[in-house]
Amino acid sequence: MSRKRPLTERGVRKLSAREREADLDPDDAAARWLEEHDRKPDPPQPMSTGKSKELHRWRQRRLRGE
Repeated sequence: MSRKRPLTERGVRKLSAREREADLDPDDAAARWLEEHDRKPDPPQPMSTGKSKELHRWRQRRLRGE
């Protein structure tokens, strides 16, 4: 019989997301512990924050041939 593989970071994220979505009773000790210790994932950062105005200006100057 083979041993279970250790959890990867991705596996832990999927498992914790599944546990969060499994409607736990709010008065349950496990639900309270998860609420206190399991950090909520950060919202995804918009793509526009990685683009600077300077990059846009550089591209425009390049297209104009300056």
